[in-house]
Amino acid sequence: MLKENGYCLDSFTLDPIVKEWVRMDEWQKVDDHFKQLLSPSGDLFIYLQKYLPFTQVETMLAVRDSQNDWEEDGIWHDDGSRQFAISLSLNEFPENIEGGKLGFRKIGSETMELISTPKFGEMIVFLSGLYGYEHRIHRVTKGRRVILVAWFS
Repeated sequence: MLKENGYCLDSFTLDPIVKEWVRMDEWQKVDDHFKQLLSPSGDLFIYLQKYLPFTQVETMLAVRDSQNDWEEDGIWHDDGSRQFAISLSLNEFPENIEGGKLGFRKIGSETMELISTPKFGEMIVFLSGLYGYEHRIHRVTKGRRVILVAWFS
């Protein structure tokens, strides 16, 4: 599915404590937890090998909030030399988020897919510019969107 469409939806069971850490803005705990899951012996690292073989992982917690004055649409980009990325939802109630969709398209195309923020533990897995795709995140207009972004090469 990934290679046919350039993206797919998947899920990974997360420890329920992650919800509490997100509610309490305990970002260091969230970050440390995912560093462990994405280490070479970590469960998420091993799970994601089914998509494409990789050895390098980079991560970022992306918190986008409609209350931020600077909230805006992101720019189209292709993640450079990385093979693929995930956008793993840490949102307990994604139905309360407006905007914040992931735009995804073939490079040079005007036609794009708009993918809504998934439920907690669900992720969008998507290919990079190495495979001819680019993406951007759209402005969050209501609520707060919390995502673990990870890139693989």
